Amino acid sequence: MESTVPCKVADELEELLREASQVFSDYVRSSRDPQAPVIPRIEKLNLTIPEEDGMGAAGIWDDIQTICGAATNTWSERFLYKLYASPTPIGVVGEALVGLLNNNAHVFQASPIGALIEDKVGRQLAELAKFPADTAAGLTFPGGSYSNMHALMVARNRRFPELKRGGFAGAMAGGEWRRPMIFTSAHAHYSIEKAAVAAGIGLDNVVSVPTDAAGRMDSHALRVLVEQAIANGGAPFFVNATAGTTVLGAFDPIDEIAVVCADHGLWLHVDGSWGGPLALFSSDEELGRYRVDRADSFTVNPHKLMGVPLQCSFLLMRDGLAPMREALGLGASYLFHGGSPDVLDDVGDATMGCGRRPDAIKLWLAWRYHGTQYYRRRLAAARRLALDFADMVSARPPTALGCWRLVARPQSTCVCFWFVPGQPHSAPLPSWGHATRLLCARLNSLGHVLVDYATVDLPAGPLPTFFRLPLNSPHVTKETLASVLAAIEQTAQALTEEDPRCFVADSS
Repeated sequence: MESTVPCKVADELEELLREASQVFSDYVRSSRDPQAPVIPRIEKLNLTIPEEDGMGAAGIWDDIQTICGAATNTWSERFLYKLYASPTPIGVVGEALVGLLNNNAHVFQASPIGALIEDKVGRQLAELAKFPADTAAGLTFPGGSYSNMHALMVARNRRFPELKRGGFAGAMAGGEWRRPMIFTSAHAHYSIEKAAVAAGIGLDNVVSVPTDAAGRMDSHALRVLVEQAIANGGAPFFVNATAGTTVLGAFDPIDEIAVVCADHGLWLHVDGSWGGPLALFSSDEELGRYRVDRADSFTVNPHKLMGVPLQCSFLLMRDGLAPMREALGLGASYLFHGGSPDVLDDVGDATMGCGRRPDAIKLWLAWRYHGTQYYRRRLAAARRLALDFADMVSARPPTALGCWRLVARPQSTCVCFWFVPGQPHSAPLPSWGHATRLLCARLNSLGHVLVDYATVDLPAGPLPTFFRLPLNSPHVTKETLASVLAAIEQTAQALTEEDPRCFVADSS
């Protein structure tokens, strides 16, 4: 029977959502316009908080439209800046749903449907990673850095269980003590070092493993460094491999690294925050060589290559959540009452936090909406586009101002390159990096495109600063990328007209 009781809050929500639907869709429509700026001019927003009556519905939409008009436009195909882009439309609906429910996923009864969905999606991702179906599970965290940190904390407390109660002071006072040490690629994300700080390991006990010329961890060097650490009285316990490094998009040789870890009883974590979806969904034989299934834990961020709204990150555990509960759980009886034994237990006690958004709902809803093949096609298309773009850079003819050089053949969907001012044989090497930064700054200041740059050290030495374009959005086309290359050339022309020696620099 339909209720006749008035519900003012529902009426208010209906009115606001009706207006929001129009404002938000208009924003996306205008953002997708080919002439829409990627970095709009920031309009002056009245930040005053009313002391008396608020603005109400009549006035708040002006503020919302001002915010939309001043926000960085991730919906544009010319947003080529960081490792994410616009969400899918169903992703926006999922984000709204999570906000509407306002459930806390720390205990089962506070979010039973969220718990069931998180369990299902975690197991589904673990299945794609080819983890053991009878044990593997996954939990969401606010981002890849937090996922990585939790993997490290679990590995630390599993290897040194005395730390959970006595801490480092107690452990060292108890007799013979060996320094915990972790190993990670020189090209790994800085979150591994951050996690080492948070875990009390310390930066001095993070060993940077050299890479090969393609930016992949050198597994032979890893073995040597681990054995040296043991010989010098250290206690290696954790190795971080990367599936898609932040700069070059390199995939470490996980199978080879796993052998070293097995020989020395080390926890193997794979940070797939960036390239993880490629390893999970790709049928590409090249990527199939990377054995994610050898890992003890694996981070993947659907909010990057999969178009789920920020933030959505999963930590997948080969042996399920039991090691997390054992390593981190405190069993606070005032909060955790045993969950629902016939369904699922409380999961919050397996994390370092308490309040948890049921972010798995966003991925589940999008996955149900699109289906698995959508992600396979989306990721395969992004991979093909990266390879095609690399060919475009390599084949692009030189101009009177300079020529193009590819840093390396892309291993994922990041393409790295230089526009080299003048002729390479006559221009000093440092001017390459100076030119990249100068061009990038001018391009971005114009607002029509947003691109990024990076640098990296390789065995032969540090590379000059180069353009790095991550291809995350299905809206990006070859035409988009050709227009970016043309814009770089036009910008080089404009800068040279202003100052013929603008690209000359003493250092990169």
